[in-house]
Amino acid sequence: MKDYVDSVVLDPDEILKQYGDNPLEFFKDKTICLFKACLEYYYPGVRNCLKLMLEDFGLNVVTSPEQSCCSGTFFQRNLITRSQFAAINERNIAAIDKIADILIVSCNGCNNSLLRGRKFLRTKEVREKTAIILKKFNQKISINPNLKIIHVLDFLHLIREHIGDHLKYSLNGLKCTVHYGCHYSNLKLDKKNDISFIAPKHKLEDLIETLGGTPIEYQERDSCCGWGASQNVIHREKSLQITFNKLKSAEMVKSDILITNCPTCLYTLNKFRDEMKDLFGEALTIPAVHINEVIGLLMGYECDKYCQLTFGSLLEELKV
Repeated sequence: MKDYVDSVVLDPDEILKQYGDNPLEFFKDKTICLFKACLEYYYPGVRNCLKLMLEDFGLNVVTSPEQSCCSGTFFQRNLITRSQFAAINERNIAAIDKIADILIVSCNGCNNSLLRGRKFLRTKEVREKTAIILKKFNQKISINPNLKIIHVLDFLHLIREHIGDHLKYSLNGLKCTVHYGCHYSNLKLDKKNDISFIAPKHKLEDLIETLGGTPIEYQERDSCCGWGASQNVIHREKSLQITFNKLKSAEMVKSDILITNCPTCLYTLNKFRDEMKDLFGEALTIPAVHINEVIGLLMGYECDKYCQLTFGSLLEELKV
């Protein structure tokens, strides 16, 4: 039997071994489901832009009407147990497994929850309690589901050359800073050696170069967005200090835009700017946008109002 986590993870390196010349071919005969993250409510372009791109590439795209919240925030705030958390994510995996072959997740927290819930099943006590919960809903733990899960950044990086061939606009040398987010940076749930802890992240920078931008370093590149689950509630000012420091650091290197791969991080980097101005006496103006929206805008799609206001005004300067 495969490991509970490994059995649902789609490995981009394995796809490259067989489809190195055109990784998109791997997905052509498969149904792809887009996971619906709660924080995408504020940024509908995160999912809409991805959906339009996949459909333009001739892929079959669906969403699941049965899917619920991944419950990551509830678990991080100690409102549910490991077994309840695992059961919620097992239910989502089972529901999506019925309609799709591949699940693309555009939120770090959701992706982490789906895999972490599977990790908890390795513990006998959690596994038994999770099974009891699922039985009440006439469901079982999916020992080896057909569904494979991939984070959107790993997917986009895999097909980046194909994306580059279909752009209507270019970032045209814009200086771009990146934010990966804690849950993506800690995606390797079992760190077995020093390299897995300190290996540099590069996929956002690679994508930015494909889009015609110039990635630049800044001091707070690897710091948290400041959300920290309960920290934003119980240690508000300290939490916002972290957010302020990150945005200020990006502005100090004269970055034109901050690009992230997580709507929860995006929410944090944008939502509290007025409050941070009151606390720290300085207004921060650098736009923060999800990578899905950046690609969508550069491919000419209609995007959500926020993204159009913060980034869309640059499009006339960026035409290919």
